[in-house]
Amino acid sequence: MNLRNAIFHEYRNPVFLTLIPCLSFFALSSKPSPLPIVFTLTALLVYSRRLFTEPSQRVFTNTAIVAIAIALAGVLARASPALNALSTSGVSILVLSILSLVTSSLTIATVYIDTRLGTHLQGSWQRLTLFPALWASLWFAVSYKSPIGRLTAWSPTEGGGFYQWMVPFTGPAGNDWFVGAWAVVLSQAIGARYIGDDEDDSEALLTSQVSTAPVMQTRRFSDKSNSWLFAALLVALAVPSFFLSKFPLAVVAGPDITPVSVGCVLPPYRRYKHHTLTLDDYIEESKKLTNSAKFLLWPEGAVTFNSEAELSEGLARVREVVTGSFVGVSFEENFGDPKSGRPGSRRKGIAIVSQTSTSPELIYYKQHLVPIAESFSFSHHEESPNITTFLLGPPKGYNKTEWVPQGPPYTRPLPVTASICLDFAFPSLFSELRTKPALILAPARTWDIAIGTSMWQQARQRAEELGTIVLWCDGGDGGVSGIGGGGFQEFMQVGLGSWVKTIGIPYPFDERRTVFASFGDLSLVIFWLLVFGSTAWKHIHFGPFKSWYQLDKARNYIFRVWRKPAIPEGNLIDT
Repeated sequence: MNLRNAIFHEYRNPVFLTLIPCLSFFALSSKPSPLPIVFTLTALLVYSRRLFTEPSQRVFTNTAIVAIAIALAGVLARASPALNALSTSGVSILVLSILSLVTSSLTIATVYIDTRLGTHLQGSWQRLTLFPALWASLWFAVSYKSPIGRLTAWSPTEGGGFYQWMVPFTGPAGNDWFVGAWAVVLSQAIGARYIGDDEDDSEALLTSQVSTAPVMQTRRFSDKSNSWLFAALLVALAVPSFFLSKFPLAVVAGPDITPVSVGCVLPPYRRYKHHTLTLDDYIEESKKLTNSAKFLLWPEGAVTFNSEAELSEGLARVREVVTGSFVGVSFEENFGDPKSGRPGSRRKGIAIVSQTSTSPELIYYKQHLVPIAESFSFSHHEESPNITTFLLGPPKGYNKTEWVPQGPPYTRPLPVTASICLDFAFPSLFSELRTKPALILAPARTWDIAIGTSMWQQARQRAEELGTIVLWCDGGDGGVSGIGGGGFQEFMQVGLGSWVKTIGIPYPFDERRTVFASFGDLSLVIFWLLVFGSTAWKHIHFGPFKSWYQLDKARNYIFRVWRKPAIPEGNLIDT
């Protein structure tokens, strides 16, 4: 018995039931990269070829073991940040276990559908593209139904890697499709190299008539050639990433660049000698930064107002004291809920105030609340983010006629929007915006650096999808803060401590939305057309050939002639 037989035949159940959970541990971390997810899916696809063809009782047992093992690996991978998510660690682990079991079951179900449905598809190209389409559709549905959006998705949070340039076109579904596609390519390669034909196929070849052998041989060639074609397509789509590298714009003012200074107001506890920061603390910290930053942002829930009147008074104080800056005041507010009639309802919001207006320039309330931790104590709102345009005058030392040669009022418009923390885990967050914002203000508050990094990556991904820049300010002890999108890839710091950075915005700013922002997850339709569109191609005429089907037949005929053994020369019988 050789090693190949041992791994893929004799002991495949213990081997794969051990390998898959081990790979899942790395794939289900709080910030997974594409490779662990691809390898996990590859192992699942390879194992499914035999798992779902076993006797029904063994199929159910082994499938249950795989699902539970993957769920356990997910719990272990995310246990550390989950322990402090709620007031009771036991409840946190229980919720995490339920979510992990649900996602692992959905993953196994997707692989099962691919295996079963794939046996009924005639074309090898359909079988290759089926799983990526299923995989992208699964997490598209989960992102709409899950209370924590794409945080539960088996998707690379570090971005699309070589396919990041396609994010403004395909959105997160594109990342999922490429992960599924590479898993199919690798599983096909492993299957052809180490497993060979399924036992049923081998038996069919042995018992069938001789005349059917060329047909089976042609089908295997078609599968192999299309696998190579599929892999070549994936490589070709990665090539533009080497030529379309995006870097941040220069920050020197010019006719085509508007420099904008942005800052996070994160007062350190040591400076103010108490752990619970007050409105006065944030105002004092903002005053120190107002001369160096045009936009200042406070972290999520920075201050609490006990009534709407108190909120108005607090915003008025900020407007009077913090001059020269647009300030994003993040707050918690007690209000009377008009729907439920409860006088003691609470909500989280952000209001942008300035000296140019007595009312907030923009106000937004959090839509998606953290389950249990916030959902029982806060009210969510259904209003989507909107855009407010701010007018920026020339910087110091810059002539106003050079700033805006067209004439008065010598200001450049800057469209800005805002959202809050968990909202960024939902790709449809900004779907109702009619134009593209130049800047997104994003206050947050997380409790662990792993969660903070994961949420930062979600916010950066939303910025990449919209073709804009996000200012992320996390006031949690382990939170990360920084600028994402527009060529910015890494966060600036971990923990508290105010900072300011100048970014460059193109001028005039192109407010046209990206393909993804305009059409949403239309890419899913394209992915499914790749699967079933070939049936329509059979009726398309190609010159002397009546259809695509005849082109395929011609290719197979050429292959059979090419592979036909040559007629030996000379006499083979000894004389």
